[in-house]
Amino acid sequence: MSKDLGLPVLVLDEPTPTLFVDFDGTLHRGHALLDGSGRVSLDTGNPLFEFAPLLVSLLEPYPRVEIVLTTSWLYKFSLERVVSYLPLPLAKRVVGTTHGIKSRFGYLQDGSARTYIIRSYVFAHRLKNWLAIDDSVYGAYHLNTSVLELEPHLVLLDAKKGIGDTEAQQRIRNWLTEVHGAATS
Repeated sequence: MSKDLGLPVLVLDEPTPTLFVDFDGTLHRGHALLDGSGRVSLDTGNPLFEFAPLLVSLLEPYPRVEIVLTTSWLYKFSLERVVSYLPLPLAKRVVGTTHGIKSRFGYLQDGSARTYIIRSYVFAHRLKNWLAIDDSVYGAYHLNTSVLELEPHLVLLDAKKGIGDTEAQQRIRNWLTEVHGAATS
């Protein structure tokens, strides 16, 4: 308990490395379009999940990393169907989603809803070692708390580049190296 307010102290002590993964603007360039027969294509004409093999390669040396999906595809499809689009090495890492976590109206208005939802998941699961790769993680500055500074955990992607961007790949590599080092020390 906090001595000052009598409130429980939030401790982020779950060490499992967790990667929050969006689909659109992250694992491929563009946003999904659903036709009348349930087929998915991208508004850019690019291939679906063009960068998924890259993420498989980045994660391959780190078998402990788990994935939590943040994609809005979960509003249209079942979890099973959403996971079925991923290559098996990524699908096997999926341990959860942020689907079902509701954002406050003000965060929807100012564009920081995705960041708030991820932060809520982090708090609920007490995650210590996590990174979010997403083209919609805005507003971290006003969602920081005394327990958690969000900026180091968020990789805001350019939707036209996704994780194909070399700077984004380097941030992911740095995080993987850091959490692997923490786990082995």
